[in-house]
Amino acid sequence: MYDDFFFPYEKAKLWTGNMVLLSLSNFLLYASLYMMLPALPLWMVRHWYCSYAEAGAAVAVFGLAMFLPGAFNSYLIDTFKRKSVCLVAMLLFVASSLLYPYVATVGFIALVRAVQGGLFSVITMTTGSTLVIDVTASRRRTDANIAFSWVGRFGMVAGLALGIYIYPYWNFHHVVYTCVALGTLALLLILVVDVPFRAPLRTSWFSLDRFLLPRTLWPALNMMMLSAVFGILIAHIYNELFYICILIGFIISLLLLRYVLSYASGRSEVELGQAAMIGGLLLLAFSNSLMNSYIAGVLLGTGIGTTVSRFFIKMISLPMHCERGTGNNTYQLMWEVGMLSGFLFENMWTESHPDTIYWICIGICVTLLLMYEFFTHPWYYRKMEEKQ
Repeated sequence: MYDDFFFPYEKAKLWTGNMVLLSLSNFLLYASLYMMLPALPLWMVRHWYCSYAEAGAAVAVFGLAMFLPGAFNSYLIDTFKRKSVCLVAMLLFVASSLLYPYVATVGFIALVRAVQGGLFSVITMTTGSTLVIDVTASRRRTDANIAFSWVGRFGMVAGLALGIYIYPYWNFHHVVYTCVALGTLALLLILVVDVPFRAPLRTSWFSLDRFLLPRTLWPALNMMMLSAVFGILIAHIYNELFYICILIGFIISLLLLRYVLSYASGRSEVELGQAAMIGGLLLLAFSNSLMNSYIAGVLLGTGIGTTVSRFFIKMISLPMHCERGTGNNTYQLMWEVGMLSGFLFENMWTESHPDTIYWICIGICVTLLLMYEFFTHPWYYRKMEEKQ
């Protein structure tokens, strides 16, 4: 751990060499994971003639499997070297991606996705919840968590655009090989990260530490609704330029948070973000123009980036000092579960009701906004204080 007690805040660097390596690895890892999402269901439907609902369910198993290793997280990182745990999990994650073209049934695809979900959970726990904190000065750890999560979001959207671009021009095998190449690069970057020595500890096998933090579950529920909308869009829209526009929206939301909303309240950020999302969804619902869909992508990226940043900050601010990693891991788990739930819902719903999907997304955004407004209103806090 860094000991910066005798150093002023301005001397504690955020973007150290180790932080840059971890962030680049995170970008490549998320790009590798998310570029498979748009291509895998299409390949399953065309290759095995299964329904989109079956393909979506096989893909969504990943989210549930992320919870399987959670109770062992604390034991893994306290008993073994954290970097070694991360490297082994990444190696198995990348190697398992090579199985996709050679499995014979939808059930085997679900099994591979389940294995990858468990491994990805270990990777995100050891990187974002542990290694990033280990290589960062204590006064900059909140900034490091925020920056690391933003890099992952950029990787998500870049992976989606890349997967949609590659699949029609080449074939599914090229998508798989690109995923493996990106994952291998991510592994090599972790390999050269210099992690401070930490003596092993004796801990129990089962623990919620580094797994789930109950006091963050309320903002996590709000954030899951947001990620569900993102998952619905991923399953519904196959246009790489649309996701590039979402990436532009992410950049705009970063600039807004840095220069316009830096002193605004959390409520203002969520209100602005949901207004942008609802505006983008209305454009998609009422217009078939490509240009309007690109404008909608920018609005949706701005809205998602602004809102999820607020919920993430809340989820890493609620924990005590020693619970920061647990709060961060809770965010990772809930984001993936919400996103894959939306992904599965779209694949099941649109076979019968394809024209209603944007209105469902608008309903989710309105519900999220109303819930957030109610539970953050001063009237609600006064009622809670009176009850206490």
